[in-house]
Amino acid sequence: MSVLVFGSLNLDLVTYADKLPAIGETIVGEKLLKFPGGKGLNQAIAARRAGSEVLMVGSIGNDADGDYLFDILKSENIDHRFITKTSEQTGIAVIEVSKSGENRIIIIAGANSKTKFSDEVLTSSPLVTVSLAQLETPIIEVAKFIQKSKAAGKITILNPAPIQKLDEALLQDTDYLIANETEASFLVGKAVEHLSKDEAVIIAKQLQKNGAKKVIITLGAQGSIYLDQEKDLFTPAYKVNAVDTTAAGDAFCGAFATAISEHKPVEYALKFASAAGALAATKAGAVPSLPSQQEILSMITSLD
Repeated sequence: MSVLVFGSLNLDLVTYADKLPAIGETIVGEKLLKFPGGKGLNQAIAARRAGSEVLMVGSIGNDADGDYLFDILKSENIDHRFITKTSEQTGIAVIEVSKSGENRIIIIAGANSKTKFSDEVLTSSPLVTVSLAQLETPIIEVAKFIQKSKAAGKITILNPAPIQKLDEALLQDTDYLIANETEASFLVGKAVEHLSKDEAVIIAKQLQKNGAKKVIITLGAQGSIYLDQEKDLFTPAYKVNAVDTTAAGDAFCGAFATAISEHKPVEYALKFASAAGALAATKAGAVPSLPSQQEILSMITSLD
């Protein structure tokens, strides 16, 4: 029951305002905060707090921001032996958050652009059962990681964010594709921000035709749909007062990976992940918002 995460580490600069500015508009913000982040780090911490042992592969700069993120990994008890320091600056994310909890994000890759996959990661980690990746590191390295993990008998999970085109081979090596509605629509050549449950199922079926095996599309406050070769499932979202949805998707991915690493049924894994995502939306910042295993279980049991 161990999760291997291949991904990014960023320093998040988060601005809060009543609304997100339109093109060319200047607005007055409420505050600027700094948090540890990056989809890789977020998902690694989400999986760790959800109850799994976690090993992470990634890159940071040889600078103060990199030292800060490295200390976060150590404090979260994440295996960091494959974190590499580079001459590039540590990755940065500039995040705008509205009063309603919506967000808009710009990423400067920095050291994340230097992240590479090595076979040593898998050969030295026999207890890993699930390999999880996103797309804030070079996609050619992500593809190697997923392909090699699949060949080594690991369960592979890909979160295709930020949006990029995926080739059929990468999809075929991915056991679980977890995308939000915007990402899923893009992958089938459409530009849709909000999907109904029925529309999501149609897009999931198209993704299967393109090579994906098991598809999860998260639908924000609606919940998520799941589709494999035998069934489709709808998991409603837990109702919360959203403060900042920045890391909700990462919480979902990390918690789902943890449940799957424990060989839980997919129905339970989706419910576990949904609770994690909902809880993450109730707090500001990425890493600070990621819930513990006990918080997730408490939400599930209190509402069942």
